[in-house]
Amino acid sequence: MISAYLFYAIFGIWLTIVTFLLVRITIHYNHLTADVSKKDLISSLNHLISTLDQNSDDIKSLQEKLTVEVGENRKHLQRLGFRRYNPFTDTGGDQSFSAAFLDDNGDGIMISSLHSRENTRLYAKKVEGGKVVSQALSKEEQEVINEAVK
Repeated sequence: MISAYLFYAIFGIWLTIVTFLLVRITIHYNHLTADVSKKDLISSLNHLISTLDQNSDDIKSLQEKLTVEVGENRKHLQRLGFRRYNPFTDTGGDQSFSAAFLDDNGDGIMISSLHSRENTRLYAKKVEGGKVVSQALSKEEQEVINEAVK
């Protein structure tokens, strides 16, 4: 008698576990086949493979666009050097300045403003590769370019 009750208890537990697993598998299968009109395994797998291929193509396209954007970003002004200073002994304060605006290649522009008692002069110099080739630089201007190139 006890062995029959033990058998029925084990069988009941086994039946509960198998039923629980069957319900989980059925829910998972229904989730996989939700967007498929014909609910069989082959069409579900084909749908998943086509979705995977589309995702792969989208990722490749985004990688190509990112590469182009990174290349274009190198051309944008992104490095800045700035310094205020007093180039003349007859004026007070650091009212003169030099500023360099460079891209990632070290190309850009250097703007210097020299302020004296009589006037203020503004100079612009073309920078290529972190250097000004056609014009002489003051010590302060060279320091500003070096700061921007870092």
